Amino acid sequence: MKVELYGMARALAGVAHVTLPLDDPVALNDFLRALAEAAPALVPDVIAPSLDALVEPNLLLLDGRRALRAGETIRCEDNPCVLFLASGG
Repeated sequence: MKVELYGMARALAGVAHVTLPLDDPVALNDFLRALAEAAPALVPDVIAPSLDALVEPNLLLLDGRRALRAGETIRCEDNPCVLFLASGG
């Protein structure tokens, strides 16, 4: 499963994307654990030390457009991406 990284995630990992050895569909917890194994530099600033959540304001978007819904699994064709949502003021 290919995961695109943007912003802080990309800077910390040093790559624009990572490929995870996952068969889909995959639950969020399994996705985050695999992502942390593939890019350990993402912990603790992007992925929580517990490996079960992203640290705000980092988001997981599917197809770069929508957030994962409760109970939804992630598939390869969802084109998951991790980005940093900065707010201005």
